Amino acid sequence: MTKTIKTDVLVIGGGLSGCMAAINAADHGAKVAIMEKSHTERSGAAGTGNDHFWFWDPEIHHRRGWTIPDMVRDISFDGEYGKTKGGLMDQELLEIVAEGTKEAVDNLESWGIQFRYDEIYPWNLQYEAPEGEKRFRIVPQFQSEWDTLNYDGRDIKRRLTEQCLKRGVEIYNRVSGTGLLIVDGKVVGATGVNMRTGEFHVFKAKAVVMATGMDQMRLFRAQSGDWFNSQSPPYITGDGEAMALRAGAEVFILQAGKSRNAGFQYFRNLSRSSGTATTCYPAGRFVNSEGEVMIRHPAVREPLRKRREEVERSIAEGKTPFYLDLTDASEEEIRYVEWSYGHEGLCWVILEIMKDLGLDFRKDAFELELEPTGKLSGGFLALYIDTDCHTNLPGLYACSPVQFAGEVAAPTYVVLGWRSGEKAAEYAQEAAEPTLDAKQVESEERRVTAPLNAEDGHPWQEVNKEINNIMEEYKGYVAGWNLPREDAEVSRAGLENCIAQLEKLKAAEMKAEDPHELVRCNEVMNLIDIGIMMVKAALEPEQHERGIWFLGRQVEGEPEFRKTPIVIKYPSKGDA
Repeated sequence: MTKTIKTDVLVIGGGLSGCMAAINAADHGAKVAIMEKSHTERSGAAGTGNDHFWFWDPEIHHRRGWTIPDMVRDISFDGEYGKTKGGLMDQELLEIVAEGTKEAVDNLESWGIQFRYDEIYPWNLQYEAPEGEKRFRIVPQFQSEWDTLNYDGRDIKRRLTEQCLKRGVEIYNRVSGTGLLIVDGKVVGATGVNMRTGEFHVFKAKAVVMATGMDQMRLFRAQSGDWFNSQSPPYITGDGEAMALRAGAEVFILQAGKSRNAGFQYFRNLSRSSGTATTCYPAGRFVNSEGEVMIRHPAVREPLRKRREEVERSIAEGKTPFYLDLTDASEEEIRYVEWSYGHEGLCWVILEIMKDLGLDFRKDAFELELEPTGKLSGGFLALYIDTDCHTNLPGLYACSPVQFAGEVAAPTYVVLGWRSGEKAAEYAQEAAEPTLDAKQVESEERRVTAPLNAEDGHPWQEVNKEINNIMEEYKGYVAGWNLPREDAEVSRAGLENCIAQLEKLKAAEMKAEDPHELVRCNEVMNLIDIGIMMVKAALEPEQHERGIWFLGRQVEGEPEFRKTPIVIKYPSKGDA
């Protein structure tokens, strides 16, 4: 059973960036459709809420001597977050994001999301405002200036869905994207499958915006041991990246790495939210087992070096475990923290768990999960776009996933989503009416539905676990300083074996018992395609050079790689 939909702009993914793209494309006169695997009211990384949003306001920050170039430089190099990125940042895109954050906040406010309040607190930035005007609750985060808003973002996705529907955007929930449609080198639509009914969807569109999220969840073993106990949505499985790869789009690839210091982000055995970050401001302290303060608060700008030294000294002295401790906080501070938790993604779950167990920030400290020095990270793969959010494929735009352009957080998604919707609508206005290739559509439907029609095969969970095993091997061969040099025969042989295993796994048949399992099988197929591309890239010595974007694409089924310099528009002040 096949359903065909005709539209001007198709947005694949209905998270923050996808909804913003759809709204702005509609505002520019385009007929718009969203294809969303989940439901736009609660999908994506902000589906369960968001309580902080970094921004730049000319009325506030100009007076403080803080400029857009300062912000770009800080997030790229000089601030505490920037030091972790080391210049691996698209400053041209980041500048666009920084300049667009105030307009984004104004739009979100006009749609019913509260950013300003009658009351601000001593730990918020005290700034001048006209008498009687409500003010932002501005807090420090990881930059060198007060530039982050606390706000009521629990229902941000509901508000965005309302705005989409108000503009006549057609939303196809529970439809998972499977492939891009290409005619004469141009993207002319996409396909998807309904995970409840199994109905195959064919979208005919003049322009497509990829907004499927910025994480390849389930590609590597989950930190918690459970794919579905994770801060990131477990349904963000690289669908958009795999669709784009198969269509010939160019992607940015980052190799696996190693953490350089011990750290903690999650509560013990609870990886579903980052309750130890900005959300516990202003009173959350990190202490060791002796009650000694390691970090006064993660949003306070203590040097990373100092934090590492304090934590690693306590580890060496056996003063573990570590805790988030608010027991010395005032009642007012704790109520503020509880308000923030109530809006940040899945942090409200922590409040519910605390209630069930009779726990309280006022009297209880909460054990943290220690992440040891040398922990392997899995690398990254995302679409590569220009400043107009355009990929190398005519008709294909992207806002998430893309190369790094700020923190991997709400402002980047919101601003780039807004921009990509505008650019896609402008392209659609000039584009000719597309014609689909019937054979391509039929071939894609056969590929996608094969697990449902198979008489026998592996369940998706079994194949997903095997992907995890192979990709963990990949990490071990390339992470950190174990680079696959020409003379590193063991590493090269190991990576080549990983590729062989992935390709063998790709040929294995899977069996889906229903449409829900069919979508899970397709997620697994996408993860295999991403894994193959990442491992093949690891064999290229140039991938490990600093100061470049390492890019790859598929040409007639084989990877083709190139590098391009990272444009540094605003160098570190330390380099001046």
